[in-house]
Amino acid sequence: MRRLRLRATAVLSVSAFVLAGCSGAGPAADIRGGAARSKASASPSPSPSASASPPASPGVIAAPAPAPVPTLPCTSTTGLDATALADYLKGLKSSDRTDSQALFMVDDGLYLRLVKTQPPCEPVPVKLGFFRVDMTHSTDSAGYKFTYTPIRTLTLAVGPADGKVDGSLPPAPSGCGGVLSVAYVGRDLVESDLPHSLRLPAKDSTLDWVLIDVDRDGVLDAVFKPPSGARDC
Repeated sequence: MRRLRLRATAVLSVSAFVLAGCSGAGPAADIRGGAARSKASASPSPSPSASASPPASPGVIAAPAPAPVPTLPCTSTTGLDATALADYLKGLKSSDRTDSQALFMVDDGLYLRLVKTQPPCEPVPVKLGFFRVDMTHSTDSAGYKFTYTPIRTLTLAVGPADGKVDGSLPPAPSGCGGVLSVAYVGRDLVESDLPHSLRLPAKDSTLDWVLIDVDRDGVLDAVFKPPSGARDC
């Protein structure tokens, strides 16, 4: 009877050991779980950048970067004497006004209009002289006698950018006095440099001013605007 009890105990012990192995408990289960955890930690994780980058679409070509805007070369006027500077300024041509100077005067001031043509590298000093022109009737062929009185002379910066030159607006005519505006470089103008006669706008002209030729070295352009009642003076 005692032998049977020992045998039964042995059988029960072996059965318990087998059941423990099958259920995942005990030392064998701990070793298997540890190996699985080690393998999981040793496996490399996918790169975030690789997973975030979308796959390239076949046949799609990326647009090229925009090309830099080319800049025009410029001409330095530093060190030029009055004669060379006048020749340079009178030789400037506009890409849309090739038949006339790019630096020109009208009744409301001095303008630079190069439009994609090589500009000066730095602002160019240009003088602007304003003269009052008193008009009285005369028996000579011109029909009027003109008397000049200096109003003021300015030195203005022209360029390198296009546009109206700051400060170039002429004073307005008044009474029987018109205004002669002369753009030039070099020595200051004196009365003997100015024309002995001036013409008036044509009666059928839509303009109330005229361009004037001033025959003196360094003169770039000139405009005469008579008073509105000039024909009654």
